[in-house]
Amino acid sequence: MKRSFTSVILALLAAAILFASPGPASARDKIHRCTNWSWTGPSSWSAVCSKQGISISSPDGRRGIDWGFSNLFCVAANSYRQSAARFIASQRQSVKGLRFVRKGRLRQVGRNYFRQTIIVTAGRGRRAGKGQLIFDYAAADTTGTYCYQSSKLFMVPAADYRRGIRQLIRIYHSTGYFGPGLPKGPNGEPA
Repeated sequence: MKRSFTSVILALLAAAILFASPGPASARDKIHRCTNWSWTGPSSWSAVCSKQGISISSPDGRRGIDWGFSNLFCVAANSYRQSAARFIASQRQSVKGLRFVRKGRLRQVGRNYFRQTIIVTAGRGRRAGKGQLIFDYAAADTTGTYCYQSSKLFMVPAADYRRGIRQLIRIYHSTGYFGPGLPKGPNGEPA
């Protein structure tokens, strides 16, 4: 009896994971291509692409992803964690037009690779937006001289945050970069 109960629980968990996993792009989605990039999303959406970033946006501009990255000299510190904390703190201070709602802790997501996620809002009333601002910082070499940084902003109307943010994360995970200089993240995704 105990074995069959465990089997039923495992089957239910597997079904829950299967149904909770993000599915393939919808039939209305298409593959978009621009210099150095490709991504899958609604056919009416557009993007501005460069060697060091991409901005993907809905036609009304209320839903979008803004992603940029670069190599830089590492911030002087006693450790990569401290270097990441100092760099990300300076990046947060340079952000204008967003209100920080909840600042996540600095997490180590790979070897000498750190990430901080911040829930943000912008605007007021019916035009209010809500999103996630993600800063990544990692060692780019073994000498401690060169580092890599990335910032991503996912923004949707505040009233549609849960569904909207899932859509943007699905689009982000479909994004491929084919130009120079973008390292892989801790799970093999573009960082």
